Amino acid sequence: MFETDETLIRRILQGKDREAGELLVERHYKRIYKEIYLKTSDEELAKDLTQEAFIQILKNLYQFDSKKASFKTWITRIACNKVIDYMRSRQHHEMLMTEILDDYDKEDAHNLEERVTNRMATQRVEQLLEKEEVQNQKIFNLKAQQGYTFEEVSTITGVTKTAVKNRYYSMVRKMRKELSDYE
Repeated sequence: MFETDETLIRRILQGKDREAGELLVERHYKRIYKEIYLKTSDEELAKDLTQEAFIQILKNLYQFDSKKASFKTWITRIACNKVIDYMRSRQHHEMLMTEILDDYDKEDAHNLEERVTNRMATQRVEQLLEKEEVQNQKIFNLKAQQGYTFEEVSTITGVTKTAVKNRYYSMVRKMRKELSDYE
């Protein structure tokens, strides 16, 4: 018999039911991993952050309120917050600096400056995207980062092609304005 997420959650909260916890994680693991991987583009990091996200989800399951959001939305937000926390962390910044310094020997100083500026701009874009509505983030991700056409983005998101274009170009304008310092 197929048990709903709510049934599994109830089982976990009532008796620390390990099997229910495993079923819940197994049911949502691929989607959460994919969400994190799309934001990090690093398999190992995505696996680590996915594991951390599920640990946090299970620890904080008592805070889930189906009146405020669906379970999928709630766990996706936790996963996104894990990525945001990581991107803000010292570990992430140390890794970026290590990558930059490793590349230093291969490039001249001008190229290094350009790479640092590009990475800073990329981080700024990520920060700007975090402030956008989830739907707008998805539109931008599908179009700019994954290369889908406006028509395909419209089909995937269920938003009209015109609205997709308007939202996308509005976000591009905002980003250009915010990133003018990096040019």
